[in-house]
Amino acid sequence: MAKFVDANVLVKAFTENADKDKCQSMLYEDFVTNTLCLVEAQYRIAKIKKDKTYAWVCIKALLKTHALIVPLDRNLLFESLKRAEKYNLNTFDLINYATALVNNCSEFISYDKDFDGLEIKRVEP
Repeated sequence: MAKFVDANVLVKAFTENADKDKCQSMLYEDFVTNTLCLVEAQYRIAKIKKDKTYAWVCIKALLKTHALIVPLDRNLLFESLKRAEKYNLNTFDLINYATALVNNCSEFISYDKDFDGLEIKRVEP
């Protein structure tokens, strides 16, 4: 089964930090993410590196991986909103979690502890 990769893992894969190598290795496996995560990662990478061009190059590189990149569309938003009362997540996290659910992901790869205790196990790289 696929693994969902959260934006914070993507950010750590392209910026200097202690977890960079572990996060980069996740990108060589099949994984699921969504366009919201790509936008969030691009924004945060650009802020950290102070370089928008570098950030866009990073996101473009993800388009060449074996990732399933789920578009944020009306259907995904609907799936998220259906689950809003069940999960105590902010809107962005709810969209990401719904992406993982509807794509039958076995793990949620993230450093965000808000995903602890849900149906899909949160795992750090």
